[in-house]
Amino acid sequence: MDRPVWPTLLMLTESIKDMNRHLDMERYLKEVHLVKGGSDIEFDPDLNKKYSRRLQSVIDELMKNPDETNMEVVIKDEKNKIESELKGRKDSEKTKYLATLEVLLDLVEIGYNFRKNSNLYVVPPNSSEDPQAYKEKERRALQKERRVQFEDESIRKFIKEMESGSRSIDDKEISDLIADGENLYYDLKPKNSDRDEITSHLKQSVSPYIQVADDTRDEKTGFKLKDIWRYLRYTWLTPYNHVPGRSIKFLIRDGSRKNDPIMGIAALGSPIMNLAVRSDFIGWNIDSLRERLQRNKKELEYEEMLPKDERTEDRKKRTITKTKYLETEEEYEERKKKVCKRSRDAIETGYKRSLEDIRWEDFIEEYEDLTEESFLNPDERTFEILDEIYEEAQSKIEDPEYEDTNPEKLDDWAEKSETPLFRKKRAKTLRELLSSYEYVKNNEDKSDEEFIEDALESKDGRRAIKKGIKAQKKERVGANMMNIMVCGGIPPYNEILSGKLVAMALTGPKVIETYKNKYENQVSKIASSMKGEPKVKSNDLVFLDTTSLFKVGSAQYSRIRVPADNGEIEYQNIGKTKGMGSIQFGPDTRDRLSEVTEIEQGREKVRGRFGEGVGPRMRKIKNGLLNLGLSEELIRHESPRIVFGIELAKNAKDYLRGEEEEPDYYWDMSEDSDKKQKEIYEHWIERWLSKRVQKSEIMERVRDFEKEDFLLSQEIGFEQQQLSDFIVGE
Repeated sequence: MDRPVWPTLLMLTESIKDMNRHLDMERYLKEVHLVKGGSDIEFDPDLNKKYSRRLQSVIDELMKNPDETNMEVVIKDEKNKIESELKGRKDSEKTKYLATLEVLLDLVEIGYNFRKNSNLYVVPPNSSEDPQAYKEKERRALQKERRVQFEDESIRKFIKEMESGSRSIDDKEISDLIADGENLYYDLKPKNSDRDEITSHLKQSVSPYIQVADDTRDEKTGFKLKDIWRYLRYTWLTPYNHVPGRSIKFLIRDGSRKNDPIMGIAALGSPIMNLAVRSDFIGWNIDSLRERLQRNKKELEYEEMLPKDERTEDRKKRTITKTKYLETEEEYEERKKKVCKRSRDAIETGYKRSLEDIRWEDFIEEYEDLTEESFLNPDERTFEILDEIYEEAQSKIEDPEYEDTNPEKLDDWAEKSETPLFRKKRAKTLRELLSSYEYVKNNEDKSDEEFIEDALESKDGRRAIKKGIKAQKKERVGANMMNIMVCGGIPPYNEILSGKLVAMALTGPKVIETYKNKYENQVSKIASSMKGEPKVKSNDLVFLDTTSLFKVGSAQYSRIRVPADNGEIEYQNIGKTKGMGSIQFGPDTRDRLSEVTEIEQGREKVRGRFGEGVGPRMRKIKNGLLNLGLSEELIRHESPRIVFGIELAKNAKDYLRGEEEEPDYYWDMSEDSDKKQKEIYEHWIERWLSKRVQKSEIMERVRDFEKEDFLLSQEIGFEQQQLSDFIVGE
């Protein structure tokens, strides 16, 4: 018997509906970036049953309506309820739940979403799908933290004093250092279109110079130079935080106008120790050494016609790849010998200097089994004792009952070296160096080529090379290179690319000379605490690095090339960061995560003391996440930054690897640095300013600039103004 047609049609209709629902859901998941190919991060905080249930209710509400604004409101409402219940009382479970909500809120604000099956996952935003939209989310996250600093009464007071003039001994106001837009417009506006005449006119109309922003008083306004810099730094998109280590701040000013208004500001600071793309660029790793040992060549690829009998309608040509060697076999062998010798010498020098710079005499006094010979030719007992010292120091550091002395409060270097922190660091470093150095000593009879090539083929040899390279790197990172922490133009000059001027000025001989003078004979705190006596590090600045603020390029640093006496200095794009950082976690979240660490470990594990290592903020966040039972993968912000490297010396890489002892600067450092620095400013006028002033829409923005709109009192009064108003492209 035939079946009725309508049930079959009904089944088919339902099947199609199911298929459409599936396709709609898949399309939705892609839109909210839930289909990410394995980048989802499990979110399972260590909460008790009560707060786990409350969290699940919040998540269900978020997934019901995944609109970003709605999600923020839901989380904030729950957070406010818990905070009102807490009311300053100590409650570990509520604190952990609050920390969880803070983390969630920060993640939602930069575009994270959720996926839930048997487990809950947070899903990072697809920053490459809409880079500009993601950039705006990052900007919001930065602005959120930036505004927090203005809640500090001391900062509000400082800003008011700078604007009222009470911090100036000459009764000047900070606005006196901001150029008038209309006057600048008429002074720079071209009279005709002749490029040479425009350039000549501009050299008479603008006169840049660089000035260290230190504790001295400004001759023009009576402000302390460092206060001028500080005020202007508060106008930046990123919050102003003090960074430990070496640091120099600069003002770039226009000497052709009344009060020498500020064109831009800059700051150099100690760079981070580990940055993979920078290590690749300089040659601070084994892969780079292997690459240098290869014969120089390039692959040539071209197309040629196929033989007639092999041609088809669809395929008439083929691609040919050929290798072209850029050096002869003899040249290659000679260069390889040189690379092996220089590398071996640098590795051995790194070991010897590092071992000389670590105090161990007090360990000999404490342990009968240790002698001077133990550190020249260590045995198993030496390593056992170093392990004991490390573990004892670590247990004291982690013991909440132990009154740990802050090394910064001690005056004597030997006493600093005896604190648990530095006993731990000394024991750990000695063990690593001594164990790896054994390979170097045991193979001292080999030729340079044999030593390097054999070492690269064995586990112990690679470890020995790696530690030797690291020893040179540690010596150079904190002394011969700096990070450009701040670099940018101040309105209205930013419209005419004063940001590029600032970046170019930082490559000049005046900056190199300033660094050399400031850090001549300066004792290094951490190195001296390791040695137990004063240690002075080098003061030759040969390399700068910096990163773009966002994933989406950097107009400010692109195409910057500075002609110098012995070549050209360039801002080189050397790669990207891994996209990990603390940008997504605001101050409230960091505070809550620190509280969680104290709850779980009995004390604040990361206290930001000198000698604890770089990145205390990052370590606090990672520790807090782990103590909350969350993945440290949450520090991945999915927005890798472009890294720029700037070689100030022709032999910067060789010098930083420890293969050469003296820098060969691009600038003739024997000549007058002010005169040479002026060449940079003139090049900026010729290369950039002369073109910029010919663009009417740019000059109109200069003319329309009102300095009152730039003052920070607008923000203190909660009339929010974003730095994006002042950031311009080319």
